[in-house]
Amino acid sequence: MSSTATAADSAPGYSLRRRLLWLLLSTIAVLWGLIAAAVFVRAHDMADELFDTQMTQMASSLLDASAARPDALPASLAAVSHGGAPDFVFQLWRLEDEDDADELADGKGRATTATLLVRSAAAPSTPLVDGDGFREHLWGKELWRFVSLRDAAGHYQAQVGQRHELRYVLAREAAQSVLMPLLIGLPLLALAIWLAVGSALRPLSAATAAVAARRPEALDALAIEQPPAEVLPLIDALNALFARIRRTLDSERQFTANAAHELRTPLAALKTHAQVALRAENDAERRYPAVPERRHALEQVIAGVDRMTRLTEQLLLLARLDPEGTTLPRRPLDLAALAIDVCAQLDGSARAQGVEIGFASVDSRFGGSESAANGASFRLDGAAELLGALVRNLVDNAISHARGNVTVALLRTSAVIELTVDDDGPGIPEEQRRRALERFERLGERGGGGSGLGLSISARIAQLHGGDLALAASPRDGLRACVRLPAGDGEG
Repeated sequence: MSSTATAADSAPGYSLRRRLLWLLLSTIAVLWGLIAAAVFVRAHDMADELFDTQMTQMASSLLDASAARPDALPASLAAVSHGGAPDFVFQLWRLEDEDDADELADGKGRATTATLLVRSAAAPSTPLVDGDGFREHLWGKELWRFVSLRDAAGHYQAQVGQRHELRYVLAREAAQSVLMPLLIGLPLLALAIWLAVGSALRPLSAATAAVAARRPEALDALAIEQPPAEVLPLIDALNALFARIRRTLDSERQFTANAAHELRTPLAALKTHAQVALRAENDAERRYPAVPERRHALEQVIAGVDRMTRLTEQLLLLARLDPEGTTLPRRPLDLAALAIDVCAQLDGSARAQGVEIGFASVDSRFGGSESAANGASFRLDGAAELLGALVRNLVDNAISHARGNVTVALLRTSAVIELTVDDDGPGIPEEQRRRALERFERLGERGGGGSGLGLSISARIAQLHGGDLALAASPRDGLRACVRLPAGDGEG
């Protein structure tokens, strides 16, 4: 059985629109992440600048207060805190030479003693940091940033510490305030990209729809208005392919028609010569004992010529029916009368092979009454020559394989005319019946001397008339060929 490979038989391809969407969105997401990192780093730098300035101002305020009224400062002050953990700690030291004071480095390599004047509640009694300026280190299992300042005279030193987490929180909140609108806008951006990509791919969709909607016989060029430069090569390639296919089909049809036509003349001449020679044998049979063998050979030549003539006629008919878009010149006709005429023409050859042809017609609209001669109930619109070929092919095929009986029957319902041809031959196994409708297919015992075109041509004729041909088991244990055709509206 032949098979045609299509795109649907292969693995499903990817969606160009989805791939573009994911590529664009992933690129935007990566850029968004880089921008978020850059915004956070910048926000953290700004938080450092802000809090460093605040810490410096706090230390300067402590130094100014100590210079103005050093005795008025309390020994301990509460510090700002969140959730029980202090955010700031500070100390104010007075630098002196007393022996019982703690030692502090003055930043110039000299050891200086100092007395703690005031501190926040959470600050220890020892210096927060050594030296002057900014420092960062772990304190209480957290990262803190400290600043240490001295007054102009060098008599007082203020140390202020702040949890580094405050800077992260401020930087994170600042970055979120900047990036959140961009994050919320990502779905809208995805929708906009989807619509934009769809709009950009619309010419491809238009080309796809144009190709899908074309009839098989329509091989003229695609007409797409203002195709983009990326789509134009595809359209040009399709149009060039259509042109090549049209030329190829025209050449094949012309070749088939010419070959079949040219075969007719020599076949007819060959048959005429064989018939003349066969008649001449009648006079020579008494003189030459080998004449009966020559007679048999000539009869075989005539039979072969008949088969070749039949094949030629089938090829000519096939050349007419092959194009998918073939249109038929239809007119009202009487299918019962047509079938009776075909059966009458084939009756002689059937009797010569020992086969009886029976015919019956039943119109179910009138209670199932038999109406063998009443063709008015079986009218339809069609091409008489082609429908005659259909009936002839089916009956001739049944005669070739029948053991003794062929039955042709017509059944009319309200909308369908059903033509069945039954024989009592060997039949066709159910799994092979589909193959029997293919061209040049000859199966098993039913191969006979046919060309393998009759059933396929009959199926094509039925299709062109809006019907179908199906093979089934016959009640006579042979093969049933059943053709269903749309019935005409007229009664007479």
